[in-house]
Amino acid sequence: MTKYTFEFKLKIVKEYLDKRTGYHSLSKKYGFKDTQQIRRWIFAYEIAG
Repeated sequence: MTKYTFEFKLKIVKEYLDKRTGYHSLSKKYGFKDTQQIRRWIFAYEIAG
């Protein structure tokens, strides 16, 4: 089972790309303890689209 929905991941990735919000700001806004998960999602999106 996936912990985060595809829609949630895409929302964060698009917020990063559209607003150029930083990893740290996004992780704090959405309650992540660090930036690694968000970085992985953004990297995967940039590779696969």
